[in-house]
Amino acid sequence: ATTMESESLSAIVAKHRKTSKQLRSDLEREKQDFVRSVEDLGQHVLKSLDDGVGRTYENQKRLEAEAKALEIKAVAFANEISRWTEMYSSFNDALKELGDVKAWAQGIEADLVSINTSLSEVASKGEKKEVKASEGTSTPAKSDVKSKSSSK
Repeated sequence: ATTMESESLSAIVAKHRKTSKQLRSDLEREKQDFVRSVEDLGQHVLKSLDDGVGRTYENQKRLEAEAKALEIKAVAFANEISRWTEMYSSFNDALKELGDVKAWAQGIEADLVSINTSLSEVASKGEKKEVKASEGTSTPAKSDVKSKSSSK
């Protein structure tokens, strides 16, 4: 019974060693799989971060370029507004000058109308005196000559 027990005990020990060896081998394989999975996860996370950082960098560059282009357009627009303001001011001054010329021309016209009216009145008075003079005497009276020369 002892031999059988010994063999059986040896078989149990051998079986235990074989099972332990198999378990250690499985555990080592699982450990390597786990390490590979963690490394893969790390690589994936790192790649995602790199992609995000890359996109962020590209977006930042694009935004900076757009901001610079916008600044250039804003300066050009400000210059254009300045030119339009100067043109408007010149145009406004020209209109004011035209208004001044118009007022001056109207003043001259009023003076000329007044002079014309005065000359017409003087001429009609002179004709009336000549008609009266030709009816009465052929030479004008001394008072008529004085009035003609004083009205000049």
